[in-house]
Amino acid sequence: MISKYLRFAFIALIALIVLSITSCVPTSSQPTAVVEVSPSPPPPTETQLPPTQTPLPPTETPAPTKTPEPTSTLDPAIFELRSPAFGSEESIPGIYTCKGDDISPPLEWGNPPENTISLVLLVEDITASNLVHWILFNIPPETRSLPRAVPTSGHFNDGRQQGRNQILKLGYFGPCPMPGPNQYRFRLYALDITLDLEDGVMKIPMKEAMKGHILAETEVIGVYP
Repeated sequence: MISKYLRFAFIALIALIVLSITSCVPTSSQPTAVVEVSPSPPPPTETQLPPTQTPLPPTETPAPTKTPEPTSTLDPAIFELRSPAFGSEESIPGIYTCKGDDISPPLEWGNPPENTISLVLLVEDITASNLVHWILFNIPPETRSLPRAVPTSGHFNDGRQQGRNQILKLGYFGPCPMPGPNQYRFRLYALDITLDLEDGVMKIPMKEAMKGHILAETEVIGVYP
């Protein structure tokens, strides 16, 4: 009988312990909700426009370089000889040489000094010991130019006369050098007299007649070839 009561008490004790343990545990477990935190959106980025480039001015295509005229502007107040066909120390065009038409080039000059009575033109190859290519004398003092292709006659209506060149012909004899280049001097003299000489005179007697009567002189030099 006592054993029966002890067994009952032991079972009740066990039940009481189990009940105590169970009461400490929550009857229902609620699942914990996982809250996903969205990352904060980045602050709005300012739209970066490409840097504005200052447009470059349009590139101008340089004009083709033109070959300058072979002569400078003539000052009529200065007694200065020039040729529209070639500049000082520049090449004489072939048309005025023995390889071309062998005609005289155009020439022009400014005012000679006062008291000028006549003009004399002497053309020499100064590279070849002053070989004479043209003698034209008693040019009227009011003359300011000579055209191209002056005729090779001895006498002109305005009083001009021509001497003989190195090949013993009247008038102009164009450049015709050995291998060069050679320099050809066109020299113009202003005289205070008219030369009393015959057509076809040579250089030496003409220069003798000019002595003491030269008021001024001017020249231009061409080159060939």
